[in-house]
Amino acid sequence: MKNPTHAPKLMYLRGDPTGSASEEAEVLEKACEANGMTFLCPDPGVLGPQPRSLLAATAAATTLFDERADTYAFARSTGVRVLLGASAAWLRQHPNRPPPLAAMVILAPVTASLKAGALGRFAAPSADELSALRVPTLLLTDADDRTGARDNAEALHRVMPASILVEEPVPLGHAAWERAAAFFSDASGTEFGRVRGPQLEVGFHEARELRLLPDVAAEAADILMSAYGRLSHPRDTHVRRMVDHPGILVWARSGGRLVGCSHIRADGKWGACGTVPEYRGYGIGFRLARLGLRQLPAQFVEVGRNTPHGLRLVLGCGFRPLHEESAVRAVLRSAVRREIEPLGVDALGFVYRRKREGGRDTGPLRLCLHHPQPPGG
Repeated sequence: MKNPTHAPKLMYLRGDPTGSASEEAEVLEKACEANGMTFLCPDPGVLGPQPRSLLAATAAATTLFDERADTYAFARSTGVRVLLGASAAWLRQHPNRPPPLAAMVILAPVTASLKAGALGRFAAPSADELSALRVPTLLLTDADDRTGARDNAEALHRVMPASILVEEPVPLGHAAWERAAAFFSDASGTEFGRVRGPQLEVGFHEARELRLLPDVAAEAADILMSAYGRLSHPRDTHVRRMVDHPGILVWARSGGRLVGCSHIRADGKWGACGTVPEYRGYGIGFRLARLGLRQLPAQFVEVGRNTPHGLRLVLGCGFRPLHEESAVRAVLRSAVRREIEPLGVDALGFVYRRKREGGRDTGPLRLCLHHPQPPGG
């Protein structure tokens, strides 16, 4: 078991662009929330041509692996390809470390050939790479499946030594959670999904309410300053943004004390998120982010290229990195009203820098969207 102060994580990868909004994702999210687990739901539908989309989705999933906490994976259909590609990529990057996953449940897998093929470096992992991935794995496929999932499941079973192949009707919704939880419990030797984290009260205040609650705004500003350290805006800037501009402050309390918060602007920008030090590692940021997404669904966020915790939070909540400079400029021109300095493009998207309020340099940034629309759409 990993660090006991970090909640176990469940990564869900579905095989279509609407994975983060699916009914199954909602069921898994609620189950994780009820049991004190962190729910990760990267969006596999990254915009762009197929090779770039696959590379970006795989890079996003790889970024979400966290050696501090036990991570379990639940993948369906073509999401399996992203999961296996990310696992193999992580092992290539960390050859002397244990696998990044505690266990996997794979349902009706749809994968590319196990041999290197037309997509070159974007191809599925090789049979040798999969055989080195010694992670307890449950492969579920329907005996009557006509899509090729059965053949794919059998091929994976032959090369993955820690896998179990079961032919049965592939479960959905609550049944899928129960099937996965039972396997994860067996694989880990624990009662999976029964975590005792802090008891929290969560909610949100609109800006007009915060004007009447100056102590809450001040307390939230202190949390954000602690979370961002030297990269934080000044305290007065945080307070002014919360009370003077339309938006919401999503909050979490434990025993009446404010222990986490996230500020979201009415124009859809997710501005800041943080928790007090002794409450970090329990997935509070993810929970607050998703509550905010339900209130202001069309959101975007800027995240530092060199802030791995911030990237995990953003990608795990289903934000998509943008790769096109023109798309980044179109969003920022209306929201931030500052010009950018391009720095390049990598697997996780376009990287740039710009000036912050007060003239300070932001450092390298990425822009990510949640359920993005084409610029001007």
